[in-house]
Formats: sequence, C-alpha cells, structure tokens
Amino acid sequence: MVHQPAHDSAALIRGQVSAHDAASDEDYERLRALSMAERAAMLESACAAAIEIVRSRQAAGLPPIEPDPWPASTWEFLRKHAARGQT
Repeated sequence: MVHQPAHDSAALIRGQVSAHDAASDEDYERLRALSMAERAAMLESACAAAIEIVRSRQAAGLPPIEPDPWPASTWEFLRKHAARGQT
C-alpha cells in the first residue's frame, strides 16, 4: 500500500485560484497591448471559427446550439445601466 501525503484542500484551492487570477491578469495585459486592428482581427477570427462550428454541426445533422439564458445579475446590471442613461 502506497502512503499518500496529507494535503490541505483549502490551500490547494487557494493556489489554484491564485494561478487562475495570475493567468487572467497576463491575458488582460496581453490584450490591452494589442492595437485596435489586432483586436479586430482576433474578433473576426473568433467569429469565423464560430460560423465554421455552426456549419459543421448543420452538416452533421446536429441541432442548433441553444445558448444558456443570461443570469439575473446580467439583466439587473443592464437594467440599472439603461436607467442611468435615461436621466
């Protein structure tokens, strides 16, 4: 029988969250450094990939993708933002 060292689950999770946050910060900084033309090219590429996925699904006879509804928090944010724009 192999002995497994004890570990602190909370510390493990904190480490994973910290690593994710650091990666997100790096991604944001990389995106902020892009020119508007580079950002536009990325968006165009993402849209082209999405179109290809939809076409592939159609060709395979799969049903259309049904997006998840927006959470209530998003609707609340939009409602408040719209209300501020009306004053």
